[in-house]
Formats: sequence, structure tokens, C-alpha cells
Amino acid sequence: MTKHSHIIGGSTADRLLHCPGSFSLIQRLPQQIEVPSEYAEFGSHCHAVMDCIAQAFTDGLPDERTMAEYAAELEGDHIYDRVLTVATLADAILPAIETLYELMDIYGGDFRVVANELRVRFPGVPGAFGTTDLLLSNGKYMLLVDWKFGQGVPVKAVYTDPAGDLVNPQLMFYLAASLNTVPKFFKKHQFVVAIIQPRTEERLTHTAVTRKEAKDFVEDVENAIIAALEPNPPFQEGDHCRWCPAHPVCPLKTRALFEINEGGAVLPPRPVPANSDDGSYGAFLAKAKRLADYAAEYKKAIDEALHSYMENGGKVPGWKLKLKGKLRQWIDEQVVDPELRRLGFKTEDIWQTKLQTFAVADKAAKRLGVKIPEHLRVAPESTETTIALESDPAPAIDYDTVDADFREALTLLQAK
Repeated sequence: MTKHSHIIGGSTADRLLHCPGSFSLIQRLPQQIEVPSEYAEFGSHCHAVMDCIAQAFTDGLPDERTMAEYAAELEGDHIYDRVLTVATLADAILPAIETLYELMDIYGGDFRVVANELRVRFPGVPGAFGTTDLLLSNGKYMLLVDWKFGQGVPVKAVYTDPAGDLVNPQLMFYLAASLNTVPKFFKKHQFVVAIIQPRTEERLTHTAVTRKEAKDFVEDVENAIIAALEPNPPFQEGDHCRWCPAHPVCPLKTRALFEINEGGAVLPPRPVPANSDDGSYGAFLAKAKRLADYAAEYKKAIDEALHSYMENGGKVPGWKLKLKGKLRQWIDEQVVDPELRRLGFKTEDIWQTKLQTFAVADKAAKRLGVKIPEHLRVAPESTETTIALESDPAPAIDYDTVDADFREALTLLQAK
């Protein structure tokens, strides 16, 4: 079997393109066995469910209702590492199917499954493989669909950075690899790449991609690999740093920890009234805030690296592993309720009722095809302030023009 490339894959393409220096740092880290998180395992379960559904309709896609009914029939089946539950169907699988049909409608409908879970080979890089989730085609378009089942971090098909719009590099990797592996599928079609992430607010993002853009991406990857293998490869910070295992040893991250203390321990300058400040205190606070944010990120990265290293058998002086404490929880409610009543508990002492969260209500509204009236949800008027980056779209408070009542309220709050 061909050995997988260590330098690039679908999930690492973004990092390599933006920060070639990360490759050499990662290669110097001790090899560790990755232990998938529960979130990753849930995602793999959902991917496997969608794979089962796609395999059932390779001869032609039915209408949305028929596919949803087929998915519902899988309830109770053991798929991947767990049983498919009603909750997972309602929260992830059925919304994914609904969103898939929205995507197909946008591009004219009448699609068929070309391939699902297709292993594809990226051109020019030995061992650079990936797996596309779903390829669909009609007479005009080839859709490359990537499932994402996380609900914490939204993943988009297109991002905007200082250089302009950027198609998700993972999608571009899969598209370029598909063009290289099964070129006959793409001869007469326009290409569309899409992310379907049903457990987030924006469930669908998609964009058309030209053959030239795919070719340019391959060249960009080649240039990034050349840069990564140079003696002094370039480093760059950005969103691609989020999952980088070299975070704890990255020179851009660790350097920030020493910026303020270059000449020894430096105490903050004494605050002065804003109207007489020459700007030095504000400059210090900007630098200190950057340091504090980096320190928080650095602590998280170090904790994760230490934990992973020790779980793989590594020894860290002064530290050990222990079982994680778990909060106690009730056993079966059908057992708890009568036992507590026997002890004299009343119904209100045992049960509580409250309105569902906005997120749950919004999902129910989409399922019912209704819109929740805006007057039912209000934000209390605020007289408090909070800090924000200048890039934040919210308007800044201007103390030169703010009305006297609001200024007085702020003064009272600050005096508390």
C-alpha cells in the first residue's frame, strides 16, 4: 500500500499554503497516536450514515421525502461505532438531507450519485491522498459535497482574507485530486464545491470553481511544498493555526510571551486621565492585551500537548494523569420520581419546566416551515460597555458626542 504523504492532505492544505514553516516544526515533534475526540467520532458516525444513504440510491436519487423516509428506517442500526438514534436523525441527518436538496435545486436538480467516499490522489505529490464525501452530476454541473457535522466552528466553502475571496483549501484539494483521479467524470461539466454543515446556523455554503482555478491551486501547493522544504521556511499566523500541533513550539506564538519583558520585569505604567495621556498608556494596554490573549492560547495548546504526550506513554516531570471527575447525575427518571415522592417531595420539587433555547426553537421553526415573530425575542437595553477590536462591525462609543444621560450612567457603573 502506498504510504501517505506527511506534507499535505485535505485537512492540512490550508495550513501548508499559509504557513510552510509549520511542516518542519511538526516533523520535529514526537510521534503520537491520535485519540479521536467524541466530537470527531460523532462526525464519523454521521458520515457513515450519509454513506449508507448514498449507496442506496446510486441508480438515481429519489425525491427528498423518500430519502428522508429511508434515513428514518435506519434508526436503531449500528453504524460505525454506535446506534443511530432519533436525536441524531433530527439534529444532523435529516437537516443534512434537506440541505442537500436545497443545493441540488440551486443548480437545476436532476442529479445522480457519481461517487461517494471516493479515494482520490493529488497530482505530483507521492502519497497525497484524500477521500471525497459525495460527487453528484447532472447534465451541466458536477457537485463536490463535503459533510461537516460539528456545531462549534462553522466551516465555509469560501473565506475572505486580505487578498480577497479564498475557496476552502480542503475543498480545492479534493477537487484537484478528483480531477486527477477520475478526469472522465469532469469532461463536460462546470464544477461546484459545497460545505453542508447542518448543525450550524448557516447550513450551506457553495461556490463555482473553474478548471484554471483548480490548476492554479496545484501550482500553489507545489510552491508551498518547495518553501516548506527550504532551510528557513516562512511562518505566518492566522485561522490555520487553530488545529496546528506545533502551536506550543511555534516561534510566532512563543515570541509573544517575551515581548513585554525584553528588558526584565516591566510594571504597567501608572494610568493617567485620558485627556492628558500622550498615548503611551494606550499603546501599553494594546501590547499587554495581545500578550494576555497569546498566553491564554498558549496555555491551552500546552495543556493539550502535555495531555496527548502523556496518554501516549510520555513522562513529564511533576505531572501525572488521573481519571477525570464526572458530575453526578440522576439514574432513570422513572425510578427517581417515585422514590423522591416516597420521601415527601412534591412535583415542583422534582420537575422543572422552562422555555427551550433559541437554537432549539429555530430548528423547530425550520422543520415546521414557520417564522418566529421577532417581537417574542428582545435584547434588554444595555448601559454597560465591553471592549472590542476595531474591526468589529458594532459602532464605537464616542465620548465626545455621547449624550449626557448615557455618560452619567457609565460613570455610575464605573464607580461601583
